[in-house]
Amino acid sequence: MKQKILYIGVAAVLSLTACNDSFLERSPQSINDKTFWNTPSDLEAYVNNFYGWLPSGVTSIADGESDDQVPNGIAQYFWGQFTTPTPEASSWCNWSKGAWSPIRLTNYFMTHYQTVVGSEADINKYVGENRFFRAFQYAGLMRTFGDLPWIDKELGTDSPELYDPKLKRYEIMDKIIEDFDFAIQWLPEKPAAGRIGKDVARHLKARTCLHEATYYRYHTELGWQDKAERLLKMAVDETDAIINSGRYEIYNTGKPEKDYYEMFVMEDKTNLKEAILSVTFLDGKRKHGMSRTLWEANTGFSKNFVEGYLCKDGKPISLSTYYKGDENMRNETTDRDPRLKQTILSWDFPTRVTLSTNDSTFIEEESKFIDQYCYTGYKSIKYFIPTDKAFEANNNTYDGIAYRYAETLLINAEAKAELGTISQADLDKTINVLRDRVGMPHLTINVGFTDPNWTKWGYDLSPLLQEIRRERRVELAGEGFRWDDLMRWKAGKICDNVKTYVGKRQPEKGGKYAIVYPNYTNEDYSYEAGKSRTWDDRLYLRPIPTAELQRNPGLLPQNPGWDK
Repeated sequence: MKQKILYIGVAAVLSLTACNDSFLERSPQSINDKTFWNTPSDLEAYVNNFYGWLPSGVTSIADGESDDQVPNGIAQYFWGQFTTPTPEASSWCNWSKGAWSPIRLTNYFMTHYQTVVGSEADINKYVGENRFFRAFQYAGLMRTFGDLPWIDKELGTDSPELYDPKLKRYEIMDKIIEDFDFAIQWLPEKPAAGRIGKDVARHLKARTCLHEATYYRYHTELGWQDKAERLLKMAVDETDAIINSGRYEIYNTGKPEKDYYEMFVMEDKTNLKEAILSVTFLDGKRKHGMSRTLWEANTGFSKNFVEGYLCKDGKPISLSTYYKGDENMRNETTDRDPRLKQTILSWDFPTRVTLSTNDSTFIEEESKFIDQYCYTGYKSIKYFIPTDKAFEANNNTYDGIAYRYAETLLINAEAKAELGTISQADLDKTINVLRDRVGMPHLTINVGFTDPNWTKWGYDLSPLLQEIRRERRVELAGEGFRWDDLMRWKAGKICDNVKTYVGKRQPEKGGKYAIVYPNYTNEDYSYEAGKSRTWDDRLYLRPIPTAELQRNPGLLPQNPGWDK
């Protein structure tokens, strides 16, 4: 059974902002501990507040810090324009009271829930939810900072644990796995409407295991390659369990030119089997404004991203006879993987539909693809509905997808390929199910071609992993995965490529690429050190604010590159 987040105005039982400036200082302020921690319903009410931490699942413009999308203004961290933060600037690096508050709140639960009277199953169901959310939040902190102190109890202002040293990230990972495993053990297989269950915990555990395994494998400077195999096997086990459950499937009605797009804009996703966890929006209760936001997003996909789509024969543009060039949008999108035209605005997708008169507007002049809201000309249409009603501010009610089965399949395929155990049958159950939706040829174990434009990662990669990474990039475009993928693959340097931040060709300007950042881009798009975007390895981890290092020397050393 699909699990669904319901946002129907559950009253808060605690303040999520009631804390001092120092991290993990105080307990929640709105609970009377003498009267609250009595029944399982009290535990349910407490963890209800954590559901707002989960993704809303309605965006396709979340890859602005990557080679995939190009904001109209530079992303300062990605471009290396920050220095080690002072206390006043610590919010940008995510080491702040807001970042650590979820850890404090979940630990407060763990300190107080033992007084509740009820059956073990009824109590541990909510303990499982709480530990899931702690693992979810700690995994995010670990991806951001690497080594961390592990805090698993309520702290006071004089608690000695406030000065605990950092643990290695693989030690933190073991703690996170313990929390996920407890959640998987006690969460229901078929949860009540609006609550997470075992499959959400399995999915997040698998995602986190794949991230850490590949991080250890490709960040060879850590010397932890021997720790990758165990985590890859966990990612396989959890995704195999989800796949074999038979509860989920890729949305496919046999319309390869529409199904990918229409799945995202489906109004009611209650019965959408591709959603492991969907997010409900209801008229009069909770709405969003994503259609208007996407139209005015001030970002667009990059030239490099668009060039990555295969042609309809399953071959890259460097090898396919179907590729018609990029002189204009019609040529560039014709006979390509159908997901391209279901991801970016093209010549035959309406920019506005007036329902009262059934009139549609299209872009008729090539120059109009580039506008004040999209300097690259490759505007995102995933989750975008062009009707005049949908374009009204904050007036969308189509549901979101917090966790999508497509990602489960991609995790499974990549983990098995990294282990060297993947078979054609595995590909047919994962990558090729995604390709079937859009009518693309199947990926085979031997791939069948050598693309001269395969990404130069800085290390050898098999043709199969090259294509699995391509598939992941295309299927999850704009959904916010690309930054973490570049970090775990140790691939920041692939962004030292001007095509990752320029846009489409402009026939009206002699076929020149659209330049988004003229101060950083040569007219001939050549790379120039000191002018072009240049990756700095220190960006793989964010810095710990200097004031925190002074308060707790156990947090030393500073993350690499940030102590200068």
